[in-house]
Amino acid sequence: MFSSPDKWILATALLWTSYFYPLKAQRVIKSTPLHAFFQADYDSTIIYQSSSSSNESPNYLIIAKHKERVYFFTYVSPYRGTPGGYYPGNLIAKFSREEQRFRHTTPDTNRYFLPKPISPSTLLHSWRQLQPHQFWTIKDDQASRQANDNCVVEHGGEHTFYLIDKKGVKVLSFYAPDFFEACRGKDLGRQRAIQVITMLRSIQQNANAR
Repeated sequence: MFSSPDKWILATALLWTSYFYPLKAQRVIKSTPLHAFFQADYDSTIIYQSSSSSNESPNYLIIAKHKERVYFFTYVSPYRGTPGGYYPGNLIAKFSREEQRFRHTTPDTNRYFLPKPISPSTLLHSWRQLQPHQFWTIKDDQASRQANDNCVVEHGGEHTFYLIDKKGVKVLSFYAPDFFEACRGKDLGRQRAIQVITMLRSIQQNANAR
């Protein structure tokens, strides 16, 4: 939660007075207190969401810069992936309830939101490699829609980026970028998205290994 009512009011006002860049046929993006928090308190932020048609829960990997320091956070369900296995003691039902609770919780600086202990120099190096200013200029699947072809995949992953700064929030969406990059050929937007996904997941894996 926010530390004070005044901070919440400021963050909400900043988000609602910001602009969402128009993307054709894009699914509606809901504003959340977590997005407002980063817009109010950080200079530049990339939030990456990996989801699917069957699970649109807000599992986020987040890299954010404030002044000269870079931070890495996760907002993920600790129960993601547990349903489907077997655990004695009726744990399956408990895990399923907890997963549903996560899906219905509005993203905020709550118990699911955690900083990861990664050295500042490592994160600053990663931030520079991401080239966030260039990432703002790329086109996503909606902006560079291609004609129908033989490249078809069902139940592919949906990858969404929220690029946040003091001026606004830009949303980029990519569907099964690895598949379409291999099937349709090179696309600068997809290539950059794949690079960013790979880097953020690598940071998360290194943090989890500590």
